[in-house]
Amino acid sequence: MFKKINAGLATMASDSTTLISEGTELSGDISLSGTLEILGTVTGNIISEQKDARVRVLNGGSVEGDIKAAIIEVNGTIKGNIFAIDRLCLESNCTVTGNIHYSNMEMRSGAQLVGSCNYQQMTPAKEIPSQTSVNSEKVKEIRNNNQQTLDKQWQ
Repeated sequence: MFKKINAGLATMASDSTTLISEGTELSGDISLSGTLEILGTVTGNIISEQKDARVRVLNGGSVEGDIKAAIIEVNGTIKGNIFAIDRLCLESNCTVTGNIHYSNMEMRSGAQLVGSCNYQQMTPAKEIPSQTSVNSEKVKEIRNNNQQTLDKQWQ
């Protein structure tokens, strides 16, 4: 059991973390890799396509816009839709006004949600075609169609 916990901590320690501190107001869309922790205010969408990206809206933090990331933890306020590709955790002090899309969700006592919950089975990473360049036009067309289909799932 402790090996799994320590392995998770080692992974968390090796990624980059960005902090939007208390009193900071950020306006605009954010594209991220690694971890984003929000104690301030963000007005705009937060998006990451990376399989290990993490967004944490901490107690006192707020986001007005959509969030799409692999792991999303909320203990603050969100006015917008949430698209959790891997895991969503709604902590006891959170308030979410918007729809959530998830494959794995935990909701603590006291969490508030005004919106709908939409379960979506996610495609395992090994089934998603690689994005390396290929000369074949047919392969490029198939990849483009697959990407459009995936994008429609999140709308």
